[in-house]
Amino acid sequence: MKKLIITVALFIFMSGMYLSAQAEHEFSVYAGGGLSSLRYQLSEGSGSNGGGGDFGVGYTFSLSRNRAVETGTISHEYWGIYTGLGVGVYNAKAKLNDVKTVTANLRNSYDARFNLETKLTNYNETQSVMFLTIPVMAHFQMAPFYVMGGIKAGIPLSGKYKSKDATLTNEAYFPDFDNYMKTQTFLGYGSFKGKDFDGELDLGLSMMLALETGMSWRLNGNLSLYSGLYFDYGLNNIAKSDGKKFINYVVSDAENFTTNSVLHSYVNDRQSTTFTDKVNTMALGIKVRLAFKP
Repeated sequence: MKKLIITVALFIFMSGMYLSAQAEHEFSVYAGGGLSSLRYQLSEGSGSNGGGGDFGVGYTFSLSRNRAVETGTISHEYWGIYTGLGVGVYNAKAKLNDVKTVTANLRNSYDARFNLETKLTNYNETQSVMFLTIPVMAHFQMAPFYVMGGIKAGIPLSGKYKSKDATLTNEAYFPDFDNYMKTQTFLGYGSFKGKDFDGELDLGLSMMLALETGMSWRLNGNLSLYSGLYFDYGLNNIAKSDGKKFINYVVSDAENFTTNSVLHSYVNDRQSTTFTDKVNTMALGIKVRLAFKP
């Protein structure tokens, strides 16, 4: 009997604490911006972060509860799951030290074997990446404060790199003859100043830890405004593992050689040293979200 009385008392107490509970659906559009970058370490230089943004649409399914607190007022609580579709833009910059790269075992038009030795000076590369983002996050709100946490998948939509005003000095070493060619610019040998390069980045899926917190304001019966801080951190390496030669040298168009991005390239053909160890996404900024409950 005593246990029954305690159980009934707890039930009555809980019933008084939670006056109502109902499912709610919320649709939203959002935009955010701030630090939004690719993070990596360079073996032959340094990387710096860039700015970017995040924008898209969202959906929240939540259970709302009106809870009576000790002061006699009503506290509004929401527990829910948030998801949606967005686009995240990330930018970064790499600056190389003066460095020498080696592309070995090339063949010229006479089928002679040579190594292309390249000295780089003033090589600066910018990267710009766009991801389709899909968040799955737990949402808790005790008006006016809210917090969300979970994961976010980033599917690469585009990725580009660009360098400007680089100076490259190419020399061809022929090991069979123990001889160098250094000044034949029509063969791609010599000093080339003010060279510009660009191309596509080959990136993979990014899985990110996603956090957000801030405040919300009810604009009218169905419309709310959220504003707060968000933080996304990539948990995996998005640079694909198949490394490439840094210099793209084509015998038939030797003077117009190009470079691959430092995010994908080996410093030499032994594949023992890469320019980057791994590449992660990272974003920290301010987000504004306009939400509607039908």
